[in-house]
Amino acid sequence: MTPADRVRRVIAACFPAGALGHFWWVGKHGLMYFGPAPSWAVWFWYFLCAVDFAVCALLLLRPRIGLIAGLATMAFTLWVNWTCFPTFELGFNYVLMILTAFGVAFAAVTPWLWQATPRRRCVGRRRRDGPVRSSGVRGL
Repeated sequence: MTPADRVRRVIAACFPAGALGHFWWVGKHGLMYFGPAPSWAVWFWYFLCAVDFAVCALLLLRPRIGLIAGLATMAFTLWVNWTCFPTFELGFNYVLMILTAFGVAFAAVTPWLWQATPRRRCVGRRRRDGPVRSSGVRGL
């Protein structure tokens, strides 16, 4: 296992860890608790929990697709959390700080993980006949 694989697995584990943290919060405050956030926040967070588990699976099974899905999820989550929810009006928001730190760290290592992850060939595609070029591509 390469260092990039190890980092990718740790990142993959962080996504469901965030969802489990939300489930803990729900257990503590109730199923429909949204506090000072907008009322639609409950459904946003439940949807995000489902997406977190999907991103984890993609990072482990289809790494490049998982990286794209993870970046999109983090960008959207940070945008919503920083713009639509109370951030620091009621005190220091530790959850938002941890979420932001994870999002920045994930975005910072994604180019390295992308380069370190081999491209996956499509199954079932026929190759062209011909010699293999120095680049490894068959063709003319």
